[in-house]
Amino acid sequence: MPANRLVLDREKTYPLSRLVFGHNLEHTRSCIHNGLSAQLLRNRKFAGKPCQASGQALEWVTIGETAYFYMDYYDTYTRHEQPEKMTRRNELQSQKMQNYVAGRCCGLAQSGIALQADRPYEVRLVLKSAAPLTVWVRLVSADGGTAYAQSALEVTSNQWNTYRLFLTPCAQDGNARFEFGFDAVGELAVGAASLLPGNHFYGMRPDVVEALQKIGATLLRWPGGNFAGEYRWKDGLLESDMRGPMCSYMENETQPHTHGFDFHEVGIDEFIALCQKIGAEPFLTINLAWDSPEECAQWVEYCNGDAQTTWGSLRARRGHTQPYGVKYWSLGNEMGYGHMEGPNTPQAYAQKAQACAQAMLAIDSSLALFSSGPYPDAAWVQNSAAPLSSVADYISLHSYDPFDIVRDMNFTTLDSTLQSYAQISGAPLRNFELIKGLRAALDTARPARPIAISFDEWNVWYAWYRKPGVAEGIYTARMLNMFCRESYAQNMPVCCYFEPVNEGAILVHPWETSLSANGQVFNAFKAHHTGLGVEVDCATLPVTDAAASLDTQNNTLHVTLVNADARTEQEFLLVLRPAAGIKQVTCTLWQGPCLLPGTRFSQKELPVCVSGDELCLRLPKHSLAVVTVQL
Repeated sequence: MPANRLVLDREKTYPLSRLVFGHNLEHTRSCIHNGLSAQLLRNRKFAGKPCQASGQALEWVTIGETAYFYMDYYDTYTRHEQPEKMTRRNELQSQKMQNYVAGRCCGLAQSGIALQADRPYEVRLVLKSAAPLTVWVRLVSADGGTAYAQSALEVTSNQWNTYRLFLTPCAQDGNARFEFGFDAVGELAVGAASLLPGNHFYGMRPDVVEALQKIGATLLRWPGGNFAGEYRWKDGLLESDMRGPMCSYMENETQPHTHGFDFHEVGIDEFIALCQKIGAEPFLTINLAWDSPEECAQWVEYCNGDAQTTWGSLRARRGHTQPYGVKYWSLGNEMGYGHMEGPNTPQAYAQKAQACAQAMLAIDSSLALFSSGPYPDAAWVQNSAAPLSSVADYISLHSYDPFDIVRDMNFTTLDSTLQSYAQISGAPLRNFELIKGLRAALDTARPARPIAISFDEWNVWYAWYRKPGVAEGIYTARMLNMFCRESYAQNMPVCCYFEPVNEGAILVHPWETSLSANGQVFNAFKAHHTGLGVEVDCATLPVTDAAASLDTQNNTLHVTLVNADARTEQEFLLVLRPAAGIKQVTCTLWQGPCLLPGTRFSQKELPVCVSGDELCLRLPKHSLAVVTVQL
């Protein structure tokens, strides 16, 4: 077949923003629960309604036939840092349990705990009792017949106290049981419970943190996404066990896997520690619906103020003497949609966002602010984005095209699989048209200053609720190629994938993590993280199927090529301009076995034919290649 001829002109370069390889770290769905968080206990702060006619919190089971259980919302350990202003229920409660027959067991248990042998686990229980009680703590088999580790502690106070101990199980069990309780007559109040592997990183799983490094997350957007509308940043200054659970506005919109509650395992200090660990820029989203301009400014000062400022000194006293230097801040998320609280017209949103922005910039004038809205809606462009351009450098664009793909996907026949793949792999081209349309609308609105686009939520619809495969991997590769080619021309220096942990790129298992096809693609595109974009001239390939960058420090050219064809291989002819001596060429091929859910790319070296300043290679169907040319 005729080759796709690509001319790569190293004298035609442009800035390639590293931030187009960003990710959302919204605390939703599986992202924290059995995801980034190392926490092994579910509903560890006893949120929500109690179980039917038994009195214990959801996810827990009772121990003891002569015991009485109830949940108390008057006497709680968890709390919010300031008086509650959001309309939420059943967030703050404690679990009470009474034993009324001496010598009988009274306690709580939770199964489904994945334990590894000979690894220490940290147990924390926040307890109080009117009379002294000996409380036993055990790790046992699911049927309770085999004890893996056990200990005891003495509760002697009627005030909340945190009791900490370590248990080291003698066996591995993927469905173990955690239980604690007492045998005497009396009542025990439980404010919170925690079970963490001893090697956790600020409450996070080290293997997931390492995977975030592996996929090359250059920027992390947090706490949302939709979760920004639930988040209270000052609660993160409390001890993690004390931070009140956060109920989502529409319950299943942001936490369906945890009964509509997030347990605030990661606060601002932990998030910054994560960013510093993996080398990612932090990108924060304020709760514009519920936080005042003063509270938003205080958050900026906590992050960026020096130790002489009120909130900067608090950060320093908490052990973080150097300012965090958070540059990127979003003024809310998806404002104007029905699933978000707060001002829902462009004029009302612009008024509130303007007040918050001015207060934040008064603390740190170097901030880059992002305005929100249902873009590319023309009314919002004209009446929100343009008026806010004096304070907001960016607007946020979100796309999950095609929106109804779950209903249309069918992998039961070859024809239906190919049709589903065509919908998935074709979305990047439709997104490119969306970007160009928004850019034209922004230019037509004549803002006071040029407005950049932040494509800070992108994926195919509901990819986080189903098994990703090679089809999604090809989609991701085409999106990243398009970002590398067009982000500078479209003034779109920030892009964030939704979202990496357990919902697309990184798959979390009880004792290990793995990269999905999407994660493999992000890993491959790390080749473009350092360098200038190189103009690619090709008449036969769409903008999604090839990109190039030049690492001037190492005099190395990187080219990413995608063969999105589901049936045939493609030949590529790379022509280097101006002429240069080629010292070495390597090519890594990422090839998909098929297009079914759950598939991953296999990786191998691909031969490249070199003739002078031309390189020729053939890519099999639905595959990605990374060509490295040492000049």
